[in-house]
Amino acid sequence: MDSRLLARILLPAVLLTLSACAGLPVRGMVGGQTIDTRVDSEAARYYLANYLAGKHNNPALDARIDQVYQAIDGQILDRTELKELSDEFSTDFAALVLADQISRVPRNREFRSAFDEAYDYASKAVPEGRAQLPAAAARYEALIVPTYLYKRRFVTGADLAEPRAALQKVGLPCHFVETADDGPIESNAEIVMAAIRARAQSGRRLIIISASKSSSEVALALTKLGPSETSHVAAWINAVGALQGTPLIDDDVLPELEFIVGKINPAGVESLSAARSRQRFKSFRVPEHVLVVNFFGIPMSGDVSFRARSGFFPMKKYGPNDGMVLLADMIFPGGITLVKVGSDHFLMDQDLAVTTVALATAVIRWEEDHGSPTPQRSELAIPNAPNK
Repeated sequence: MDSRLLARILLPAVLLTLSACAGLPVRGMVGGQTIDTRVDSEAARYYLANYLAGKHNNPALDARIDQVYQAIDGQILDRTELKELSDEFSTDFAALVLADQISRVPRNREFRSAFDEAYDYASKAVPEGRAQLPAAAARYEALIVPTYLYKRRFVTGADLAEPRAALQKVGLPCHFVETADDGPIESNAEIVMAAIRARAQSGRRLIIISASKSSSEVALALTKLGPSETSHVAAWINAVGALQGTPLIDDDVLPELEFIVGKINPAGVESLSAARSRQRFKSFRVPEHVLVVNFFGIPMSGDVSFRARSGFFPMKKYGPNDGMVLLADMIFPGGITLVKVGSDHFLMDQDLAVTTVALATAVIRWEEDHGSPTPQRSELAIPNAPNK
């Protein structure tokens, strides 16, 4: 390897590792999740350790945070609003506010409770090889859609092999969609459409699972198929979905991918750009009967894995992100949103087998108990600031 190229790759990684070790240590709870980490500002530290815990002993900062909640007025902030919050306070502060907002949506809170119960069971049963899905799971099957570059030698996890194996082990039939690993979102969506159609006569309800780039492929496929061809689709689990692309493509600051994985299709790269993806996102119309579960991590600066750092820190100028995608851009509107505070885009601190079984269990139970109506805007309202 050329020494100059090696320096270009390794020096930023070393600097980013050092920056991740900086910051203010803090422990606190947000959205029912306890985190012990480092954050990028005193405002973020105080908000997590004091404000959310009801310890309001900094009148000036308390007043500023109160104003934030008054301005939010029960709405989930979009990327522009999160960027403004980042500029006023810090990126980690904005990320924590988003996590708190998400946890206050009634449907999110109810699903979180169901997921936590399922996770407690799966965390014990899966390692012991005795995990079982609810009896109603006999009426379901899964469609697994891999993500970007899943066939490449040095890309791990993109084929969703571990989640797939976990579901098969507990008896849920899984069908793998072989998309073009570096293909454009539009052409891969056609492949996903054919796979969804192929399961229409199975007699089972379909749970689609996607991650990162493939979430846009699934959203586009469901949009094009419409209600008439998706009546058998029960749910879509949108994990770390790059629904609106990534600014890393537009800024051309991704690592030298081709040096690592070989030649890749430039059309596939371009289809992931934020500029093009945001236009595509406006066209998405997922049928109302499909339960959408948005699942992603919300990392603090001190949580980011080595793999995610090369994207996380350059993207902080745009606001809260997970190392590949802006946080707000992973949320499909009207869906249930479940987050793991402290995890980045690659969910590397997750036990994926346990998480997958817990997610499938929660989705099946939710479908059996609730069906999947799309909430009206009023249902997405959240309470104002925490009580003092």
